[in-house]
Amino acid sequence: MEQQSILSFLTKSRAPQRSPRPQNSRSGHPYQDNSNSDSHKKNHSKGKKHYNSKYRGPNHRRNIDLAKVADETKAVLPDILADIPNFDATKSSLTKLEDTDALSPTDCPGFKSKASIKVLDMDSFDAALQLDPTYTVQKHLTSSPPTPQAPASTSVLVLNLASERSPGGGWQKGALAQEECLCYRSSLSLSLPRSFYPLPTLSAIYTPNVVLFRNSMPNGHALFPTVQLQDASSLPAVSVVSAAALRKPALSDDKATFKHLGARAATKRKIRLVLRTAARNGHSRLVLGALGCGVFANPAEDVAKCFAEVFDEVEFQGGWWEEVVFAVLDNVSSASGEGGQTGNGNFGMFYRGLHGKVV
Repeated sequence: MEQQSILSFLTKSRAPQRSPRPQNSRSGHPYQDNSNSDSHKKNHSKGKKHYNSKYRGPNHRRNIDLAKVADETKAVLPDILADIPNFDATKSSLTKLEDTDALSPTDCPGFKSKASIKVLDMDSFDAALQLDPTYTVQKHLTSSPPTPQAPASTSVLVLNLASERSPGGGWQKGALAQEECLCYRSSLSLSLPRSFYPLPTLSAIYTPNVVLFRNSMPNGHALFPTVQLQDASSLPAVSVVSAAALRKPALSDDKATFKHLGARAATKRKIRLVLRTAARNGHSRLVLGALGCGVFANPAEDVAKCFAEVFDEVEFQGGWWEEVVFAVLDNVSSASGEGGQTGNGNFGMFYRGLHGKVV
């Protein structure tokens, strides 16, 4: 179990500078500069591959290194899980919206102090650890089964912005988006069986048992010290709900909203299913995210409004939530003057649309 992180190149700089990216890119998927479109077409017309010297090389190396992280994760997992045999990391269930009913007010825990949404520019698992740094595998195994009436001792529920096509997205190939980041750091991939895919449009996978055992990418993906001490019961535990956004829906001319009301309604139905899954499994502390606002090219401002509108529905009133966080990594560099809370990136859009909203 004496494992060391193989991403030494990332530990050299814990706060790398980010170059400006357009709003429809996502963190980890750099902007491909195609401003020289004539040259681009010319190269293709000659049957040659077009390479962007500024980005392709580093990204290729990054993908190779992240694929090695994936291999290390798969290699370490058996020993970790052998140390916690009662923690079933493969357990999961697929739920379709059509098979769910609206939440019953009689099941609501009725928290008197309503949650005030926080929008944070950070990794989803890091946000979960910040919400409850003391929730471990041992606590997870000794807690009573969660119910809507008794959610206080349950794990934080994290939304996985999933690929509808492939379990874990491209994590085994070194891809870098939110879902891949979750798989690199945890046992999540074990609970996403191929038989569930492609995911039905209005569906979600609920994974009650996910163990975290390594740091985020900016911290070199280093294994937690408890892994090296072979003390898996002391590792952090969370639960995850995996849902896929619409893939590149048609947008308005200014790209700010969904072009078709049907796509917007479908997005709200997806959000509704996520919240029902959380409540029915007794989760009152949530880490949500910018659903589809990366390479799936959903409109961030409109998606944030969809979340706000669903939270305002009568079904979700009455005190279902203790804490609600949106972990949204900014896809626009603050150095460009377009990022941050007032910027036009995903973080800025969600911050202005949801931060401080009482639900």
